[in-house]
Amino acid sequence: MLEFFKFIFSNFWIFVGFLILLSLTYAFIFDMWNRFWRHFNIRKHGYPPIHCDADGDGVEKDDE
Repeated sequence: MLEFFKFIFSNFWIFVGFLILLSLTYAFIFDMWNRFWRHFNIRKHGYPPIHCDADGDGVEKDDE
């Protein structure tokens, strides 16, 4: 493990590349987790909600 940290901190560009890979991995995991719960929620409650149109915009009722 110590060799890994020595390698990461050996060069500025290696460190930057490691941060980019770490952030992309985190973003991918977060997106997959978010999509899972969104899918679960839409299957449970349906889409679109009653107060929205098909685009997800709010529906205004005209009282004319």
